[in-house]
Amino acid sequence: MAVLTCQDSLKRFWYEPMAFLPCLLHCFMPAGRWMRLRRSGLLVLCLGCLLSISACSKGGGAEPDPPAPPPPDPEPEYALSTRAALVNDKATPEAKKVYEFLRKQFGRKIISGVMTLNSFDEVNWLKENTGKEPGIVGLDFMHCFRGYTWYNDQEPVNDAIAYWNRKGLPVFCWHWRDPSRATEAFYTSGTSFDVSKISDPASAEYKAMLADIDALAGQLKILQDRKVPVLWRPLHEAAGGWFWWGAKGGAACKQLYITMYQRLVEHHQLNNLIWIWTREANDTDWYPGDAYVDIIGRDIYQQGNHGAQTAEWNAIRSGYGNNKLVALSECGSNPDPDLLQREKGYWSWFMTWYGDFVRKPEHNTLDGWKKIMNSGYVLTLDEMPSLQ
Repeated sequence: MAVLTCQDSLKRFWYEPMAFLPCLLHCFMPAGRWMRLRRSGLLVLCLGCLLSISACSKGGGAEPDPPAPPPPDPEPEYALSTRAALVNDKATPEAKKVYEFLRKQFGRKIISGVMTLNSFDEVNWLKENTGKEPGIVGLDFMHCFRGYTWYNDQEPVNDAIAYWNRKGLPVFCWHWRDPSRATEAFYTSGTSFDVSKISDPASAEYKAMLADIDALAGQLKILQDRKVPVLWRPLHEAAGGWFWWGAKGGAACKQLYITMYQRLVEHHQLNNLIWIWTREANDTDWYPGDAYVDIIGRDIYQQGNHGAQTAEWNAIRSGYGNNKLVALSECGSNPDPDLLQREKGYWSWFMTWYGDFVRKPEHNTLDGWKKIMNSGYVLTLDEMPSLQ
């Protein structure tokens, strides 16, 4: 049996005075009256009233706390609708991870990118001048497969591997020089190479194009073996007509794109490619089709215009069924991150062209670069996740 100390009794009397009330009444009330009070039931009624008063005094008469608000709805996994899977159903796990990452970022943040001419030239310049490096590096097969003694054909592939290992994403384009080797040109003004011969497998032009694609496959195979996915942007700006692959109209270019897809994916079994179509205005007749394109890119050069290019973004989104990722695949002047958010120009990434476009203030000021690379809306290399 527990024995209460004097101190315990005092504490209980202080916090629970009603428990001692019968004792107090018994002590100070004549015995006869005490017994009549007990028999009448009035004692129970009095104690009930006093207990109710005591309970109210403890609560201070305050209203009960309102119920907690329900938790907010979870943020949707995707801010904008996009195709759920890559066009190649045999895509490598790394390619799938990159695409899924791009889908989840689309409409929430933009990834910074810069094009390079020589190994990491503009990446290094940005690091030295802003303290940051872009999340995407642009690379080109322009000098490859030509037998140039002054160029290392492995440089673009080596740079892609190095940047991927640092959590960056490699984007490749191909300024494809004259397949016939009659010239070293890729501009229409410098070569008369006839891309329409892609529909004639017996022609010398067809065989020359296929030979170049096979050489390209060898480089891309190195990347696949190293588990490096590639954002692949072939035959860019075709509808502009200034490159030989766009010089003979939409049908020939479309056939070349599809032939390249089939040769690389089906023949060479290259599954590490995410396929990008770089559109020009009014290029419906040039578009290879949704079965061959994962992402739509747009190249925009408007000196000193740092706006969000929202009208162009909206036109692309609606023009491709509102289910394609859209990238600013090349630009001369960078979009301002504040304007991107305010004007709702939700580009997946931007990629500034090399040289003067990166370094000259008439295109992009250093203060502008610092603002971009330190913006919470812009992903830089140090903020990229590992997708390996």
